[in-house]
Amino acid sequence: MSNKLKDLFIEKEQIFERIKNLPPFRQGSLSPRFRKCGKPYCHCAQPGSKGHGPVWFVTRSVKGKTKTKTIPTDRVDETFEQINSFHKFQELVHEYTEVNIKICDAQLEEPAEASSEAKKGG
Repeated sequence: MSNKLKDLFIEKEQIFERIKNLPPFRQGSLSPRFRKCGKPYCHCAQPGSKGHGPVWFVTRSVKGKTKTKTIPTDRVDETFEQINSFHKFQELVHEYTEVNIKICDAQLEEPAEASSEAKKGG
């Protein structure tokens, strides 16, 4: 196995370690919503009023269906961090995929005997 290939396998392991060490994450979009209760005497019925709220929701798509979860106001910052961790996860998966492609390309460039020996050795 060439030094280039060894380096790529090391890089692959390093990316995987970074993925394993990510904190819990969630996919979705966090947004506030304001609602009007419909009572004509309420402050929310006044012109220009946003309504009651904000109430925070995380929205994501699962198999073509929108899933929504209410987030308590005191957990909004934590939820933003979870979503940011998910974005980091997506970046790392992209890096992991790219290094795997480089490994496959490097294996194609090695002589046929060397790659068959590598398979026998595990």
